[in-house]
This record gives sequence, C-alpha cells and structure tokens, in this order.
Amino acid sequence: MRSKRCHSSHILEDSDMTDGKKNNVGCWTCRLRRKRCDLVRPVCGICSALEICCYSDPDKPEWMDNGVKQRQMVLQLKTEVKKRASRRRSKRLIQRVARDLEDEEEVPTPKQTLDITAPSTQQTNRRAPNEDQARRSSPPDYVNETRPASESAAGFTQISLEHLDAQGSHRLSNELELSFIMVFLDYTFPVLFPLYTPTIFEGGRGWLLVLPMKIRALYHTVISLTSYFFTEVPISSGAGYERCTNVAFGEQSKQLDLAVKMVQQDLHTIYQGVHSNILESVYLLESIVQLLIYDGVVATTENWRMHLGAAIVLFEQIISCPGSVSSLFNLMSQLSPLPTNSENWNGFWTADQAAFRFFSAILLVADIISSTALEQSPKLQKYHNDLLTNDPGPEKAPLQLEDFIGCQNWVLCLISEIAVLDTWKKDMKKHRSLNMTQLVERGSLIEQELQTGFSQLDHVPETQYPPQRPPDMFPFNGSCTTSTTNTVTRIWAHAARIYLHTVLSGWQTATPEICEDVSQTVNLFKEISPGVFRALAWPFCVAGCLAAEEQESAFRELVNSMGPLGMVGTMQSALCIMENVWRKREHIDPDTWDIAACSRSLGHVVLFI
Repeated sequence: MRSKRCHSSHILEDSDMTDGKKNNVGCWTCRLRRKRCDLVRPVCGICSALEICCYSDPDKPEWMDNGVKQRQMVLQLKTEVKKRASRRRSKRLIQRVARDLEDEEEVPTPKQTLDITAPSTQQTNRRAPNEDQARRSSPPDYVNETRPASESAAGFTQISLEHLDAQGSHRLSNELELSFIMVFLDYTFPVLFPLYTPTIFEGGRGWLLVLPMKIRALYHTVISLTSYFFTEVPISSGAGYERCTNVAFGEQSKQLDLAVKMVQQDLHTIYQGVHSNILESVYLLESIVQLLIYDGVVATTENWRMHLGAAIVLFEQIISCPGSVSSLFNLMSQLSPLPTNSENWNGFWTADQAAFRFFSAILLVADIISSTALEQSPKLQKYHNDLLTNDPGPEKAPLQLEDFIGCQNWVLCLISEIAVLDTWKKDMKKHRSLNMTQLVERGSLIEQELQTGFSQLDHVPETQYPPQRPPDMFPFNGSCTTSTTNTVTRIWAHAARIYLHTVLSGWQTATPEICEDVSQTVNLFKEISPGVFRALAWPFCVAGCLAAEEQESAFRELVNSMGPLGMVGTMQSALCIMENVWRKREHIDPDTWDIAACSRSLGHVVLFI
C-alpha cells in the first residue's frame, strides 16, 4: 500500500480528532497518521496491511496530548512502518515456499517428491552440470563477484569451509558478517535459548558455528537475527551506538531477504530431483525452522505459520521415509561418520546430529504451543510416543525437552493432549453434540496425570540428574541444574493446569484452583534468574491472562526485572496480551473467551517459542 510520508509535524490539533468521545471516527493509529480508517476491529485494515500496532481502544491514549508524547509516537510509527516494509516484501517469498510444500504434500508427483532415498547411481545421474551448480550457488545482488560454493552430494547450496580457509578475505566471510556470527553464538542465542546448555558429551554448542558456515540460508538468518538483537536491545547510547544500530537495521532486512531466497532456491533443487541425500533434507529443515524461530522472536506477523507448516511436512518425510529412517536413532546414525551405540546415551554428537536434535526439539515444541493458539490438534503428536519418551529402548534416541527448554517431556505431552481436548470440544459444540460427561472424564484423566507429575517432582532429590545422564565434569559451563529444571517444569505444569481448567469450565478467573495456580506461578518465577524468563513466555502469558487485579503488578515487575532484554521477543508480546485481557476483564464472555482468544488479541497470533 502506497501512502504519503508522515512527518513529525503532522500533529493532530483539531478538537474533533483528539476528543476521546468521538473515537468512532477511526483507530487512534490512523488518526495520528491522518489516514482514513476502515473501522475494522480489533485491528483495522490499514494497520494490518502495514503490520503496525492498531490502537483501537475506546479511551484516548495518554500520548494523544498535542505535545511531546504525540510527536514521539508519530516518529515511532514512522519507524515501525519502515521496519515492516522489508518483511512485507519477504512475505511473498515465504508464502511461495509454504505453498510449494503444501502442494507437494497434497498432490505429490515424481518431480515434487522429496527423494531422500535414491541410490547413489541415481544421485550421480541427477547431479547438475558444473555451470548449473555455479548458477544455483550464485551470489546475492550485493556481491559483485562469483562466490564459490562447495558442491555437496546433491548440489545443495552450501558455503565451502575449504574456501573460507583459502580465501579468508572473501566477501562472503567479511569481518562484519563473521563478527555477527560470533555475537550470535556468544550473546544472541543464549538470550533466546537460555536453558539450552549441552554438555561436552553432547558436543557443546559448536554446531552453532559450524552449521551457518555450511548452510547459506542458516547463515543469513543468523546474521539477520543478531542484527535484530542490536536494533532492539539498548546496549549503549550516543552517536556511535546509533550508527551501529543503523548498520544492523540494514543488515537485518537484507539478510532476511537472502535467507528466504536461499530456502526457496534449495526447495527448488529438491523439487527438481537433484536432492538424494538425507543430510540435505535435514539442512533444508533446519533452515526453515530457523526462519520459524526468527518470526517467533520478532513476533509482529504470522509468517511463522507458513514456516511451521513447511517444516512439519518436511520433518514427517524425513522421519517416516520407508527404507530410510525407521527411528530417530537410525537417522542419527546416518548423520554421523562415527559408529553410534544405541544402548549408550552419551555418544559424542557431531555438529549435524546436535543441530538436528535441537531443531527437531524446537519444532515439536512449536507444534504443541501453536496448537493452543490455533485451536487445532498438534500435527506431530503421533510421533510423541517415540520421540518424547522417557524410555530410550533399543535403537531409539528420544529427545529430552528439558535439555532444550528446561521443561520435562511429560508436561508438553499433556499440553498437547489438552489442545486435542479443546479442539474436540469446540468441534462438538459446533455440531451441537457436546457430551459434558465425556468432556469431564477426559479432562479428569489429564488432571490426574498432572497431579502425578507434581508428586514426582516433589520427590526428586536435588542431586538426581536427568535420566541416563551423568553429571557434567565442567559445572562452570552454565548447564541447567536439576533444581532449575524442577522449577521450570513446575511453572509449565501450573500453566498446563490453568489451560485445562479453561477448557473444562470456561474463563473463570476467580475460582480457587485458578488463583492458586497463578499465585504459585508468580512465586516460582521469583526463584529463577530473570535471564531464563524468555524461555517461559507461554506459561507466563497463560498465568498472567487469568491473574487477579491485585496480581497484575507482580507480572509487570517480572518483565521489568529482565531489564533491556525484556524488550526482545515474545515476553514483551506476552505482557501486551495480558494488558489487553486485563483491560477487558469486565467485558469478557466466560463461555467464548479462552487461551486462543488471548493469543490473537494483538491482531495476529503470537508464537511463544
């Protein structure tokens, strides 16, 4: 949408535009920008198209003062419009990626099928000529010379580490970009995933450096994410910092566009039948999940839904491909040049294995949490018994989610079951065939399992380590302790029980059970470091939305205790959602309002990962 430039001098001085009694003229955002509002609520069409915050509350905002605050808001909105512009341009590319994968799932053809089991002879025959390989690995527009790329087994667009060694001054590995990679490793990633502290037995976090050097899409997304970190966190002040943020803002837009193009390029390679190696499928999956993480962190659009759908389709093909992968352990074996012992948990993971485990865990969590907002059953739930089990068993390598997000598997599995129950209830109500007895029975079984989980947490000795896992010989590496895992798991479990109660009984904030769970959640948050809060955005938001009026300040203080990092990602979105719900507390219909309604109350569905 084209629009005239909005200058800071456009301050509304007309009484009819600032009178709080005449809000029906349009949303406050459009009135401030002097645009004709279409009056759609809760988010008007203009603000939705520009992906900016739509202030549509009946009461006049405090910044509509015909003074300094109003001028500051004008500048803030101008900045928002500018920042969203590049993301809107990328959206069309992202939609094409998701649409292609959806078409592949619904109407598979020989060309479109992800061929990850082709014999090596077919692989050789399908390999593109050298000149075609050079074309697929061609540089982005801002590079004036050809970038050599390593030719993988299937011609996948990878960055050559050998080339980096031989040509250290090459544009692809310039100092600024490599510095951003290291900032991501040392600062950005630990902020986003504070509870992921793999031990030396698991290969540590080395894959965070190795993978971006191998996968171009991942490389660009990492730089874009770090650039976002620079622009959003007030690390310093002064002219020098302002110049730094200007550079970072430029990098964020440019690198995100490149990442999406690389994913589309690699997807095209797969559809052309060139791809015949399971490792390359894993690389593409990781690139898409990294984009999912990016949009989850930025938390201003619903692009993540397209990434999630694409990643789920690809993940299912990798896991379920006949004759290629019968279990996660078998896949791990194929990703490692070293022998792997299925009976020994502590085989040293290679970078490819560690990365696949991480991105698979995040995808499973994203699938579960998104289902609570999208009012649908988790699409990957059928794999939970194999991948989220506490019993490794023969030839299995299950994922322990506590190693990635600090919460034990059983809680996430129960949240998944609650989402399924919620979907079933709404479907039955839609067809006017809801059986309340059946609803209560199913809900009671889930609540019993939650109570059993709480009891087990009460009897876990502080010295007990996670199943099958010995103590880390390097305790100074910041590994997540059993005590922290216990507390984090409790927080998730309390939020799960709140979620269950809203499914069974509707929006009842005054019930003793809800009040107790909310109170316990606040107390548990006070037991852990504020640096961990971001990993708990979903339980924080669930508990906060059902908080009593006297508990509101406690939740605000928790976000404030995070300092500048509280401005990054989904914690700020969670607080905005909670503030919206608190303002509407007296007008909420307890029979129709729920957790999903909270998640979309900002005008777009927020993904809490």
